[in-house]
Amino acid sequence: MNLLLVWGLILILLGIAAIVAPYYFAVGSVLFFGALMFTAGLMWVFYNLTSRHKGAGGWLKPLILVITGLLFMLFPEQSLLVMAAFLLVYLLVDAFANLYLGLEYRGKLSSWFLMLLNGLLDLVLAGILLYFMGQPKLLAWLIGILIGVSLLVDGIFALWFGWRLKVYYDKYRRLLEG
Repeated sequence: MNLLLVWGLILILLGIAAIVAPYYFAVGSVLFFGALMFTAGLMWVFYNLTSRHKGAGGWLKPLILVITGLLFMLFPEQSLLVMAAFLLVYLLVDAFANLYLGLEYRGKLSSWFLMLLNGLLDLVLAGILLYFMGQPKLLAWLIGILIGVSLLVDGIFALWFGWRLKVYYDKYRRLLEG
């Protein structure tokens, strides 16, 4: 639960940073994502070399990862449209998952409405992103803002859930000890 509190604070700080400097955060996110893909591709190449993989199919995935990661890192501003498409898919999946969980736990969990609220917010963010998808000049700014808002909301929820876990843990620990 302490890690959840720390994670919530980290997400809140990252969210604030993204809202304050959205363009740089968007470009930085593209660079980070490209570095992750590049590293994953290199790790896959290393695996193929150490396992003496002979089939050509096993080399296609790392090749795509390395090339895509390099393109993201070399051309981050041009890769923002691809990042926007990834972000749109993520927001939609996250929205529907949170809406489903919120409705599923409606009678079982007192904070079900927070999941529902998070899902609705993700749907609104996805709609905004979809509306501005054809305007590349605003896309970097918008991606940074959307990532910032999403991180901020997730951080607040993580902080809230972590605090609630801590309160319940302390309460039940005192009951068991006393």
